[in-house]
Amino acid sequence: MFGSLGSTELIVVLVVVLIVFGAGKLPSVMRDLGKGVSEFKKAQSDGTAVAAGPVASTQVASVPAPAPVQSPAPVAPVSSSEVRPPQSAAPRA
Repeated sequence: MFGSLGSTELIVVLVVVLIVFGAGKLPSVMRDLGKGVSEFKKAQSDGTAVAAGPVASTQVASVPAPAPVQSPAPVAPVSSSEVRPPQSAAPRA
């Protein structure tokens, strides 16, 4: 699906990237992208995983139980004689 990109599609993608990142930052973005691809290929050929940051501990921290939820007091039903229709506002001129 992605292997069939033509020259027109590549030009459109490059123009969008240029608009998003700007001409000044584009070389550093491409450099970082190249480093990422080379690290990925290296890790793939070595068969080792590269940690992106500090490895989290395997111990599971105890989480306190949530407080019980109290239900609200029951509400008495309202009879139709107590319900008043909404008052309409006078039309503005």
